[in-house]
Amino acid sequence: MKWLVKSIKKELCIDPNQLAVCEAENHVVAFVSQKWLLNLRERRAIPVQCPKPEGFSCVEIRTFLQRSVQKIPVGWTRIEIHGLRKRKLSYTVALDNGFLQRHSGDSESLIRFMHNVAQQNYKNMWKKACRTYVKPYESLTKVPSMQALDALKLSLQKVYGCSFMHIAKASTSVSPTKESANFVVGSPSCPNIVPADALIESDDMIYIILPYMQYSLYDAVTFSPAKLANSYAKVLFILYNVLQAMKACHQAGLSSGAISLCNVAVDEKLCSQLRPNFIDYESPFDNVTDSKDHSADIVDQLKCGQLCTACNSELKELVIGWIHGKISNFDYLMYLNKLAGRREGDPNYHPVLPWVVDFTTKNGRFRDLKKSKFRLNKGDKQLEFTYEMTKQAFVAGGGSSDHLHVPHHISDVLSDITYYVYKARRTPKAVLCNHVRSQWEPNEYPASMERMQGWTPDECIPEFYTDATIFKSIHPDMPDLDIPSWCSSYEDFIHVHRALLESRDVSQDLHHWIDLTFGYKLTGKNAVKEKNVCLHLVDNHTNLTCYGVVQLFDQPHPKRLLGPGYSLFEAPNIVPSKHNIIEMTACDDKDAVSSLVLEATACESHWASEKISSVDEDLEQGTEALDALGSAGKNIEPAAMPSLQITSAGNFSSESRAPPVKSNRQYKGISEENGGKIVLPEGFNPIQALEELEKLDNFLVRGLHSTILPVKESQKKLPPSLLDFFERDIQALGVMIAEILFAPKIHTMAPNASLKERYSLVRNLSRHHSKEIPTPLLQMLESLLQIHTPDDKLFSGVNFEEEVKLFEFPHIFNGLPPPCPSQLLSPFCSTIPFPKYFPNLHKFILTYQSRRTDDDSQGRELVFQLWQQIDGILCDITPEGLEIILPFVLSLMTEQSTAVYAAWYLFEPVAKALGPKNANKYLMKPLIGAYENPSYLHGRFYLYTDCFVAQLIVRLGLQAFLSNLLNHVLQILVGVESSGDEGKLLSGAAEDEESGGESPVSCEFGEGRHNSVDRSSSSHELLDYTSGVSFHDQVYLAENEDFQSGLYVSDPLQPQEAESLSLGRLSDKSSASEVSLGDEKGTDNDSIKEKGSMKSGDSSQDLKQSEESEEEEEQECSPGPSELTLPVNTDASDTTLAGDSRELEEDEPDLTNQTEEKEQKILIDTACKMVRWLSAKLGPTVTSRCIARNLLRLLTSCYVGHQRHHFLPNMEENSPLNVKRPVCGDQVSKPVLDCLMHMAHLYGEPFLTYQYLPYISYLVAPSSGCRLNSRKEAGLLGAVTLTQKIIIYLSDTTLMDILPKINQDVLLPVLSFLTSTTVGFPSGPQARVALCVKCSSLISLICLRIGREMVQQHLGDALRLFFSNFTVLQDIHKQGLAAENNNTVESSVHSVVCSDGRTLPVDLTLIDELEKVFNAEMAYATFVPFSCLIGDVIAQLVPNHDLLWRLTMVYQEAVIPKDTDSRAQSFEYGGRMSAPAYSLEEDTHSGTFGSVMVGNRIQVPKDTQPTTLRSSCHSPIVENFQGDENTFKQDLQRSAHGLCGNWLAYWQYEIGVSQQEPHFYFHQIKLQSFVGHSGAIKCVKPLSGEDFFLSGSKDKTVRLWPLYNYGDGTRELDPRLTYTEHKKTVFYVGQLESVQQIVSCDGGVCIWDQYTGKTIRTYEGGDTKVPITAVATMPPPYCSMTFGSSDSVLRFIDPRKPGLQHEFKLASNVNAGLIRYLAVSPNGRSVVAGYSSGFIILLDTRTGLVLRGWPAHEGDILQMKAADGNLIVSSSSDHSLSVWKELEQKPLHQFKSNSDPIHALDLYGSEIITGTVANKIGIYSLLDSSAQPNSTTKLSSENFKGTLTNLAVLPTKRLLLLGSDNGVIRLLA
Repeated sequence: MKWLVKSIKKELCIDPNQLAVCEAENHVVAFVSQKWLLNLRERRAIPVQCPKPEGFSCVEIRTFLQRSVQKIPVGWTRIEIHGLRKRKLSYTVALDNGFLQRHSGDSESLIRFMHNVAQQNYKNMWKKACRTYVKPYESLTKVPSMQALDALKLSLQKVYGCSFMHIAKASTSVSPTKESANFVVGSPSCPNIVPADALIESDDMIYIILPYMQYSLYDAVTFSPAKLANSYAKVLFILYNVLQAMKACHQAGLSSGAISLCNVAVDEKLCSQLRPNFIDYESPFDNVTDSKDHSADIVDQLKCGQLCTACNSELKELVIGWIHGKISNFDYLMYLNKLAGRREGDPNYHPVLPWVVDFTTKNGRFRDLKKSKFRLNKGDKQLEFTYEMTKQAFVAGGGSSDHLHVPHHISDVLSDITYYVYKARRTPKAVLCNHVRSQWEPNEYPASMERMQGWTPDECIPEFYTDATIFKSIHPDMPDLDIPSWCSSYEDFIHVHRALLESRDVSQDLHHWIDLTFGYKLTGKNAVKEKNVCLHLVDNHTNLTCYGVVQLFDQPHPKRLLGPGYSLFEAPNIVPSKHNIIEMTACDDKDAVSSLVLEATACESHWASEKISSVDEDLEQGTEALDALGSAGKNIEPAAMPSLQITSAGNFSSESRAPPVKSNRQYKGISEENGGKIVLPEGFNPIQALEELEKLDNFLVRGLHSTILPVKESQKKLPPSLLDFFERDIQALGVMIAEILFAPKIHTMAPNASLKERYSLVRNLSRHHSKEIPTPLLQMLESLLQIHTPDDKLFSGVNFEEEVKLFEFPHIFNGLPPPCPSQLLSPFCSTIPFPKYFPNLHKFILTYQSRRTDDDSQGRELVFQLWQQIDGILCDITPEGLEIILPFVLSLMTEQSTAVYAAWYLFEPVAKALGPKNANKYLMKPLIGAYENPSYLHGRFYLYTDCFVAQLIVRLGLQAFLSNLLNHVLQILVGVESSGDEGKLLSGAAEDEESGGESPVSCEFGEGRHNSVDRSSSSHELLDYTSGVSFHDQVYLAENEDFQSGLYVSDPLQPQEAESLSLGRLSDKSSASEVSLGDEKGTDNDSIKEKGSMKSGDSSQDLKQSEESEEEEEQECSPGPSELTLPVNTDASDTTLAGDSRELEEDEPDLTNQTEEKEQKILIDTACKMVRWLSAKLGPTVTSRCIARNLLRLLTSCYVGHQRHHFLPNMEENSPLNVKRPVCGDQVSKPVLDCLMHMAHLYGEPFLTYQYLPYISYLVAPSSGCRLNSRKEAGLLGAVTLTQKIIIYLSDTTLMDILPKINQDVLLPVLSFLTSTTVGFPSGPQARVALCVKCSSLISLICLRIGREMVQQHLGDALRLFFSNFTVLQDIHKQGLAAENNNTVESSVHSVVCSDGRTLPVDLTLIDELEKVFNAEMAYATFVPFSCLIGDVIAQLVPNHDLLWRLTMVYQEAVIPKDTDSRAQSFEYGGRMSAPAYSLEEDTHSGTFGSVMVGNRIQVPKDTQPTTLRSSCHSPIVENFQGDENTFKQDLQRSAHGLCGNWLAYWQYEIGVSQQEPHFYFHQIKLQSFVGHSGAIKCVKPLSGEDFFLSGSKDKTVRLWPLYNYGDGTRELDPRLTYTEHKKTVFYVGQLESVQQIVSCDGGVCIWDQYTGKTIRTYEGGDTKVPITAVATMPPPYCSMTFGSSDSVLRFIDPRKPGLQHEFKLASNVNAGLIRYLAVSPNGRSVVAGYSSGFIILLDTRTGLVLRGWPAHEGDILQMKAADGNLIVSSSSDHSLSVWKELEQKPLHQFKSNSDPIHALDLYGSEIITGTVANKIGIYSLLDSSAQPNSTTKLSSENFKGTLTNLAVLPTKRLLLLGSDNGVIRLLA
């Protein structure tokens, strides 16, 4: 390819240093700047000079051109330049127009396809007859033809959609060809062809510039075989894409050439593109002689009529040449490196040679080549340790753990670090710092060859044998690499080192090293034995890579023939010996040639020490070689038995010299007269040559798959036509497919092998290893390659010198014309068995690739388009096909612009196809990512709709949803969307541009919920978590099972909606006025369930009117929305300080902010609505365990961070009602509190008293170390806020009952923190002010509820404590203590004697903080309302009331002068308070710290926002409860689901139990009765969501019952739906989860809809009318069900498809009896049938094979269940319960029940719950082998009447459903 490099330099002006020829030698890779490429591509101009990379050395540029290097400098890129010489394109090509026309269109129908085939066959037969009978007698007819150059140019322009640019001689100019008018630049005809950057033409050349191909199919097959393993669909899909590309090429008249695996570009998702092999256009007849050295031999053989089927002929010659000493060790090893794909200069994949000596003594000591360098360096112990440790980790991980935990000994033969250390002297410093170690430490690099060789565990590189410059350093501070002292110069060392590599000692063992590095000792038991298991070969990695370890040979490599070590001219001494003892003495003479002596003494070196015992190994290897040939007979390895001292010498000038002669060895033996065995001299082996020949033949036949086949010569000469080129393309495709199938066997083929060589190799392989070809592909290979056609027939008409193609296709083969892409792609042609979903899948992937974009609106469009296509794929898809499509879906779900839409549109169909187990494995992580990542995810509210959450529950399983996703879903309520770690500072509020599709309705739950919801994100971007709190310790884990949920969303809740959902207002604020957030009213578009509606929705849709009703606090804060959402842009919350006075600035509210708030509001509203729906669906216990617990934890998060402690600003100067301003955190906590209160409304007061209050007391309990962190501080604020909410809803009696507890456990602990003089608040005075205000609010609320007398009795202590600090501060000032700085070293805690005589410790650093809190303003804000509330009693309760009164007066006088006229109207409450007390506080601006003193007034500028430290406690707390007559007390309306009686007892027990409790406890608490059946219950089946269950009965009906809680345990419920289509007793009922349909059986099967009760399909058991005796449904993703009939046949049906799927005969012997019960394993791979005789049969559902049948019991099988881990549980009438492992003979455990047989059982985790006729419930362990059950309980008659007939477990709720013979079902806990 030198000609191409030369012309590129001359014509494209690219420096040769920036060019590299590829391995296959058909194109050049160039390293160019992106600007240069952009000029070429966009401007269609060829720059005069390609810029050279500045600042990079030649070494670095060469490295950038290496394939394994992926990091390229910014602004630079790699391209491929394909060049063709015009002089080679001067031949003419016959145009077969008929061919082009014929295949232009696809066969859209079968009739059209058959018509095309018939027409084609007819034409071909006519042509054949013409050629045979007419042509010999007629002169050649003129066919239409044109020059190959013109044909090629025309085709290239058609295929690539761009015209040629011309390089003129004088200047660089652009002159597109005239055809270019038809082409749109840059629109290639087919996306499966690698697109071209440019087409360039010069006077002598044509250039095609293509983008660089990072990974080819060759890389996938060679270095990442696991990528395509076990999936023919993936291979077929790549093939499908290649055929699409070939079809496009052929239609444009372009031949794709003799393509190989290297011509197909693939990426990680296996998207494949074809790169045609343009070089094959250059004179197809002389390219054989042009490019191949050994081509002459091939041509000679071809002329003789012999096809060269001696595959790998070049390698064969080299192997034989090396064995006979004609080729040096160095050259042979370099050739093997080349075959393995190793590339010189590639840091990851450089050629390797063995280290042959250490450099310790003169000429070094030889190493042991039978062990890898890694093993010699690390030692056997360490390698065994590595292997065992990784093996244990692998087993512990269930075989699927991390790649690094696969058992292995070595990780690499030559790592990139080692490569750079070897070449450190010649590599620039920057590169070394980048790869070896980041800091430049020249002394850390090995300084000498001896040190280098000892340090490295890797093999050597060729440069140490060839390149003297590698030792010379280019770094001034790094010395040259030292060579051993016995070498005079670097050149001398290279000479000696090379001579050592060629020495006899190395040659005799080199084949062992080849076996370890490239051969059979890399895999299997040989690798384990040699401690040579390489990680890359066993880790089954699926990531693409272009380097790794390649195994070339799978047979032992033959040994080099060195000739005997003795003279053949002297007869050997033969001595008879009795004991077969040989005494060997070697004389001291040594041959010395060129005065160079190499010594290796066995005892000298640890490397050589192994040689003594090597005879056995050699013997073993020789035996293996012969065994492989199948020969019997003993043999001895010809390797000479080593003497005690081995001496070799040589002049190293030539390897073919005669070996040194040793004729002077004496052999002495002990002889006896009787004579003995003849003892031959050491190393003398008469049959050595024969054995070597056998081994060589074995290697050639088995290792290289080589043989010789005769072929006839043909004399015909035909002009080449396009058709010939196209047929050659198809043959090349066939060869490529065979190469994929035989990938491990073709590594020995040269990378630039010709098509003929490749064909002969795969033809041989296909014949000899036909069993390795998958059956579906046999016909394809036979059709494309004509494997079994005899050679003489196949090659009869082929002249290899003049033919383009390999052979002539038969005119009709299997009724079809010669194959072409259109034919192979046709759905009516079965040559290649493409699955029928491939065309749709191909279209899906093309849509995905064409619309890849970061634009969000585009992202939505893209996902919508894909959603429309995906159903067409998934309806026919197989698991293999899912593997292909899944990476595309996952990338859509993880990319920011598409994540939300992909979850919304694609999750449901894909998860349905995957099934719950795989959906959890693959989709859970992207879903969590979509919930967690708050930035730039638009339309997020879709993820919080109840219908999407219902899909999650159904498709992932209820357990998986609760344990893995629920936390992330609930996070949104507080705006902290990262549940993994709340400590993360989240940047920016969630942005939701897409609000169309649904505006959530929420009027059914009162307007109170909308308080300040629009601010609910409450600037979570400002959070400052100083304590780094995490949720990890608080996440509950679910039980082991996977349960799923039915979609009873809207239907079942409607009857109760009125009583359970419309529970009145939950707010303590009034909703007197309504303010619209937007100008226009939104349209009602609540069609979230109709996915299509999302497409049209956009962000202009406003909220519903019901959501626009807001509270006063929203009015107050609306003008400054930026305070919360954009703190960065405004000074609203971070005030500016100017001197002592503070000025407040406010920016104008931004419109985008308002839409953002609106989106945020929609998001929160949707989430709240969903949480309400979920808490009603899950029932009281699960709601309490999973939702309430998490929400209570979230409450603390609402108040973390000092911004959350500021008070909200007022909106207007005078509002009609001036409600007390809440803090920012209250806005965030609003949705959380609403949801918590909703649960209390739903399930009653116990939620408040038994769950919320205990958690509050936990929050406020004194912390250890008496310190407050920011989390605890937030907890105090949250606790007080929640307590206030709770007190509003407590009934009078409950409040009075628990008031002492509230006082003791809540009020006093909070007040002790509030008034503490030693504990400071982390967020400073503002947090204390907020807590103070909240406490006064709470105490006054309690005062209002309980009246003055009770206050005196119960709240005296609390009030005293609350007001005590005002006096303490006075005392501190009297004693002259001043505030101290935090920096003081000595203790700042002083004792202060109070006026009441107490001594208090006071931390002086806190005085400032206390002064800012307990000042005149606070006294005024708290004391006045209390004195109004409780009147004169306050004087008795609060000792320091005089001081408080004085402070109040001081403050009042300061405020009164201002704005006296504009007092807002005052409201009286119950006549208890006087108007003046209020008039003082109505002023909006009173009570700010950040005001400016003007004279004796506080002047507050209008329209300002308060400062960071304002207190704003301006109004009496009482006023908070004005405006609505019941806001300080509201009744919890009686709900149908309220907890009482047994339900309450059970709930109280459950909330104390851990969510991951592994044991089932049965307490016999009766919860519900289900009455309706008139006959005995035969079967009970809970649906997967555990909110409904089904029952079948003797009364011929199936009923659907709700599992929601009603009443106190005595309520009897009616069914929700009754199915009455059965004619006999219903003995089975189940659910097809995947399609959400019900299956029931009474001898015939009915499949019906679980929502409507309508029958979908019935099956009566066929024509034979054989009754069906047992049924089972397959687990998702399967949609089928199986049933056994009385004739012992197992049938499968899929309700979506007509007829039967499968039919299997189980038992042939009649004695087995009837099939009583069927159970399907959780993974759906096996079905177990239990017979009335006690016999059990296990069937594989994938193959239909009976895996095992065994007599399990002596009596009738009563019931069976299949559990995870291939376990089967069976019970029988012989009173036994057995646990079986699927394929083991004996049961794992067997339990005997004494009195009654177990006739009903179900599984809970690893426990079996059983029931007997005697009404006993037993619990057994699956894991424990003790014969006794864990517990047994006799059902009492008051809880359960009648006889137990069936039972079912509700695993998430831990309840039991028990059916009885009287038709009643009971729910017990």
